[in-house]
Amino acid sequence: MRPETVKAVGGHLDLRNWNPDSSLLSLEGEWKFYPYLLPKEINEETRPFFITLPSHWNQFDLPNKQKLNGFGLGTHRLKLLLPIREEASSLALLTGEQDTSHAIFVDGKYLGGAGQVGKNENDYIPGVKSSLVIIPLQPGQKELILDLVVANFAHRKGGAWNDIILSNYQLANQRLVWNKMNQSIVAAILGFVAIIFLLLYFFEDKSMHAVGIFAFAGIIFLRNITTGERIILDYISLPYSIVLRLEYLSWFWTAPILTLYFHMLFPEDFKRRITRVFSLLSGGLTLILLLPSVYFTETASVYPFIFLLNGGYIFYALFYSFVNKRAQSKNLVFGTFLLLLASINDTLHAEGIIHSFYVGPLAVIIFVSLQVNTFGVAIKASIQRNKDLAKNLISLNESYSRFFPKEFMKYLGKTDIRELKLGEQIQKKMTILFADIRSFTEFSESLTPKENFDFLNAYLQRVGPIIRHNRGFIDKFIGDAIMALFPYSPDDAIRAAVQMQSEIRLYNEKRVRSGYQPIKVGVGIHTGNLILGILGEHERLEGTVISDAVNLASRIEGVTKMFGAEIVISADSFIEADQNLGYEYRLLDRVAIKGKSESVYVVEVLNGYEDEKRDALIAKKFEYTVALEAFRRQEFEEAKEGFLDILNTVPQDNVSRIFLKECERHLQFKNIEF
Repeated sequence: MRPETVKAVGGHLDLRNWNPDSSLLSLEGEWKFYPYLLPKEINEETRPFFITLPSHWNQFDLPNKQKLNGFGLGTHRLKLLLPIREEASSLALLTGEQDTSHAIFVDGKYLGGAGQVGKNENDYIPGVKSSLVIIPLQPGQKELILDLVVANFAHRKGGAWNDIILSNYQLANQRLVWNKMNQSIVAAILGFVAIIFLLLYFFEDKSMHAVGIFAFAGIIFLRNITTGERIILDYISLPYSIVLRLEYLSWFWTAPILTLYFHMLFPEDFKRRITRVFSLLSGGLTLILLLPSVYFTETASVYPFIFLLNGGYIFYALFYSFVNKRAQSKNLVFGTFLLLLASINDTLHAEGIIHSFYVGPLAVIIFVSLQVNTFGVAIKASIQRNKDLAKNLISLNESYSRFFPKEFMKYLGKTDIRELKLGEQIQKKMTILFADIRSFTEFSESLTPKENFDFLNAYLQRVGPIIRHNRGFIDKFIGDAIMALFPYSPDDAIRAAVQMQSEIRLYNEKRVRSGYQPIKVGVGIHTGNLILGILGEHERLEGTVISDAVNLASRIEGVTKMFGAEIVISADSFIEADQNLGYEYRLLDRVAIKGKSESVYVVEVLNGYEDEKRDALIAKKFEYTVALEAFRRQEFEEAKEGFLDILNTVPQDNVSRIFLKECERHLQFKNIEF
């Protein structure tokens, strides 16, 4: 997806009618510009200048007829009027490399960048990579102040000359990945071409034709990985000064190597003396690369003329070869014309004279394809291998997602498991569900290890899809227990618990028919704030959830054993649940929870039982409430009669049976508090 261009006016940009989920915006036009000032040094009284981005600030007019040179620091500021959203949300800002370090601030807060900006060389570290940052937005936020700070003390030109793109995180990340993938594919093809022709030289006929293709593909490969997204830095950590020298080296030698190659093909038309002159000029410029970058980058003001002169000579001599009907010259004329156009574009783009993108490597691929027809099969095979690699990576990510929930990565703002870092975390309100098989330890002792695993997998395969179907996800398996998270509503967790108990009853019918013992599962549910994050150390990471709410949900699951209930939820979950959910509840009591200083109200969900028991409990719900109220008033004789009446009708009501025993105990030992 190509970004839409929007033009700021007077340092302001109105985006109130923009949908960040549908498009990328390239923030161009008039930005406020504060030379030599950091964002924290700017106040309402600071007079701004205005600069049109993207552009370098060289020769920017200052008061008293002064002009900026390439060195220094400047803050580019833009006020954005945002589309209003009622819920908390976020945007993403994708910034291409800027000359030669940059930092992104939103409302005065640093979010990221490349290198380190500073007002002098001692406080400055160059860094020329794209940066992608997330901009968190508060509910109802109407505007924000975006500051792009650029500092340069290493290049002849400074400023924000590259793309500044605003979107949601997914689209911005897709564009960054797409750019890098395109460059990687082009680099793979160029590298493959270079290696193939080098092997042809050594193992075939020692042809200088093969050497020429190898050298040309190799120098364009070097230029491809050191410009644009500078993908070399994704594999090798190199100082900016080295990367810049490699970029200039590839630039200085692209045209001379191509001239040497054509001289080998058509010695009658490409004069040796002229070919040698261009090679000597590039050799001299290469020696200048030994100087500090502030000096050798000045060659960029001279070399474009030499480069274009060399390109013009190549096209002239090659056209002469075509007129003389030299072999292969027809395709080479067309291919070289493309190379010349691409070279002009790349040179003007690198100098900030025009705003486009690098197309030279692509033109080289077309050139090589036109020249070597037999190489088409090899290119196709290489592309297929890259596609297979991409499919394997997707398959690998899908495999990883079975060990690490995709939803977990979603809430951490990640799309790739490789992006996860130690210490990343986010706080969110969720509903926690704990499900545990009753008396599993005793049950498992009668099974072999294989039977234990087969049983657990059969059980989990039945309840896992129910959790996902109700918009939840399993955080972890703890032996025979399940911990699941429901990020949207307690309704989802309660509905999942009821469906799980229904599925377990069906499973038990199958187990009984097969001669196996049926199982019982207790489910505890609580709603509260929790922290999702990455714990561990650098060699072993794990996604986990930390919260008192998690511990409380686990303790509530333990309450199901105390009361012989199947589904118990906290009062917090009960209050937030939709009363139109269609389920029946009854208050159990205020019970002491291990690890909590205060007792907690817990509620039973009656729909977890089979239909007959459920209907019987619902029919006695009023009598149960009256008996429970008497119990809480410590009128134990009245409560006892009430619970006895319920048990006469519903003898399988474990909760009433427990309260009956407590009534009898209180009546027998009135001096002991319950």
